[in-house]
Amino acid sequence: MSKDKDPLRPRDLALLLLASRDLRPRKRARDQQADLIGLDLKRQILQRVAAHDPDPADVAADLQRIIAELEKPSGPVRAVAAIFLEEWQTACATPAWVEQLLAEALENENTAQ
Repeated sequence: MSKDKDPLRPRDLALLLLASRDLRPRKRARDQQADLIGLDLKRQILQRVAAHDPDPADVAADLQRIIAELEKPSGPVRAVAAIFLEEWQTACATPAWVEQLLAEALENENTAQ
């Protein structure tokens, strides 16, 4: 991110991912129950990150708190939380990807109306 702009907040990335195509099931010729469960888990984590609005320096600690809050088998929750952490790091290093997510979110909003 440029120095004259506020840095991207984890909440902002979570909201962009919630609004993007990332959480839509893909059309496949197989049972998608496992895919849908994973997408729901990711949605829950993103919603909690958005609600907590952690400072950028506190993303990892917030994800640990979310893992504890969800009270599900921690393996899948940890895996999805790790994916968000990687996405967060990528977003901070790649502003073009954030712009792409924003464009997708706006496109999805326009098609929903």
